[in-house]
Amino acid sequence: MLESRSREAGFVALASSPDCFLAAAPGTQALPIAEHGFVIGHLFAAGSRHEVTALTPQGAATIVSSGGERLIEAFWGDYIAIWRTADGFALLRGPFGNLPCLHATLDTGLIAGSDIAALRHAGLHPLSIDYDAVARQLIAGDLRTRETCLAGIAELRGGGRMTLANGRAQIDSLWSPWTFTTSTRRIDDEEEACEGLRRHTNACIAARTSRLEKPLLMLSGGLDSSILAASLGIFGRRFACLTFATADRIGDERDEARAVAAHLGQEIVERKLEPAGVDIARLAATGLPRPSARSFEQHVHGIARDLAAELGCDGVLDGGGGDNVFCSLQSAAPAADCLLAAGGSGHFWQVCDDMGELASASRWTVAWRALRRACAASRAPLWPLDLRFLTQDAKAHAMQAARHPWLMRNPVRLPGRGAHIALLAAAQGYIEDGPHGTKTASLSPLLSQPLIEHCLSIPSWLWLARGCNRAAARMAYADRLPAQIAWRRDKGAPDSFLIALLDHNRALIREYLAGGLLQGAGVIEPALVLEALDDPRPARGTDYRRLMRLFDTESWARGVAAAAVSGRASA
Repeated sequence: MLESRSREAGFVALASSPDCFLAAAPGTQALPIAEHGFVIGHLFAAGSRHEVTALTPQGAATIVSSGGERLIEAFWGDYIAIWRTADGFALLRGPFGNLPCLHATLDTGLIAGSDIAALRHAGLHPLSIDYDAVARQLIAGDLRTRETCLAGIAELRGGGRMTLANGRAQIDSLWSPWTFTTSTRRIDDEEEACEGLRRHTNACIAARTSRLEKPLLMLSGGLDSSILAASLGIFGRRFACLTFATADRIGDERDEARAVAAHLGQEIVERKLEPAGVDIARLAATGLPRPSARSFEQHVHGIARDLAAELGCDGVLDGGGGDNVFCSLQSAAPAADCLLAAGGSGHFWQVCDDMGELASASRWTVAWRALRRACAASRAPLWPLDLRFLTQDAKAHAMQAARHPWLMRNPVRLPGRGAHIALLAAAQGYIEDGPHGTKTASLSPLLSQPLIEHCLSIPSWLWLARGCNRAAARMAYADRLPAQIAWRRDKGAPDSFLIALLDHNRALIREYLAGGLLQGAGVIEPALVLEALDDPRPARGTDYRRLMRLFDTESWARGVAAAAVSGRASA
């Protein structure tokens, strides 16, 4: 049955036996793990910029005998591995890989696939929304756990391993960011930390873009996308640049983007973001297992995709996740680490000065807050919860919403380290949600396992210098970027465009949220939503962001509901 459905969907069978059937889309790379199984997707060897095209017999045997640990230690990339064990099977997903692994249990056994469509081809019918999970996702925001918002469907997160034996499935984690924050791995030498950051950044970008002849870079003029541009320039790569501008100055970074492009000798295309003509309801990516696609983001990537086709580019790059990887903190947590970690005390007052300059606070204020953070050093990293516009029943899920394995404890008792890991937990969703909607041709190379592991080995106080965060990254690329970019403190934001989108579509958003699926399921409080939408005053705070997220969630829910009806009709 699975084999015939697979053929009908256009998949190519990789393995077929009474207890396992494995198939992939045509052209998908599948590396044999000897006779035991396959690594599906793109795989790179640690320290190499070239894609792995075959595993040696010894390498395959070591992967199996180590239960997959050797695969994570010696390789990285966008992959799912599956192999036969002594009494069943094992699946492993690469840390920060953009090839998803969704799974569900049917009467016939466990099915797994990279997207909802694959699960449906394998016999999953119908789709059903878990509105309690939707509430938890709205509360947790960008955080991802194994739970999805579709009933009966879970996700294997990056670095996770599922072992199937004797009719039971067990999930554990083979990769944790905390492994790389111990004192034995710490790189105290600033020059060594920066040199390693540059080396790993260049290698990861070269590897992740190795299949592209001419990428289009979404260049904002901020630090992260500028580093991406500088790295491409180091290798003499052909690439084009695209920058966006909003109506107000805070979202108009064209001068900064022009400076980077000119410095690297690259041409740049500029696009103005306008709300007219944006079909925000159509942009929601309903093929995802969660309402994680943002209509604004989909629109921007749609423009990039169209321009890439126009310019003859074969992929789109962005600096997504750079803030998280390069430890963009604005808190007293790094100063607290100075008080707690061996060898950190000598950096304390300089960190207080730098953080004070960055946050417009006195060194004494930072020092006092650092002392308070140090006294609570064993506290697990905090995750912000958003309860706005939710019903009381939905708010009751707040305690479970942020139960992420990386955020349950702080084993090294360093608040700055914990804050960095919380940033990475947020970035996990950015890359591990996989390509979707108008982002199918997009890559975020800074979210790569070797670079992340190196950045975790840098103590939190080395991420601050000259009143700037992300200092180690700035120093690593200072000689490749204009000085006003390398040490730029201000940061652009598309807020005016989001507000314009909300204003332009206020009637549609009101219609969707006043009597939609979220309201009917008791997730949102319509009176509070309408009060905010009908307020004639200019946007205040960040409620406009929240209202747009609610709208995107409602659009996703309606798309899933329509797909479920379609599935029942065709079943």
